[in-house]
Amino acid sequence: MIGSGSTLQVSDNSGAKIVQCIQPSGKSYTIGDVITVAVKTAGKGKVAAGSVQKAVVVETKKEFKRKDGSQLRFDRNSCVLLGTKGLPIGSRVLGFVTHELRARQMMKVLSLAARVL
Repeated sequence: MIGSGSTLQVSDNSGAKIVQCIQPSGKSYTIGDVITVAVKTAGKGKVAAGSVQKAVVVETKKEFKRKDGSQLRFDRNSCVLLGTKGLPIGSRVLGFVTHELRARQMMKVLSLAARVL
């Protein structure tokens, strides 16, 4: 579960490495939720450190229960940065992506991912 102030790793090749959730509400976010993040560290790429972006959460340490009763748990909290139209900034998605993003209309993120669970 992701809350305000949580740090996440970026799972795409946009140039950002670590981001921090700056969503002001008191609720927690899980896989498939779109959040507002501040880029803390960035390498060479399309995104600079200190910028504010939208991102979709793709992996969480807290287990995620599916309707069939199975649970998914990842080793890290990670996200994919989104542009103004809700499309990914990077051209590749690294790491795992769950098929629950299909229900949230994130088809472009799913098509760029190499591994879909």
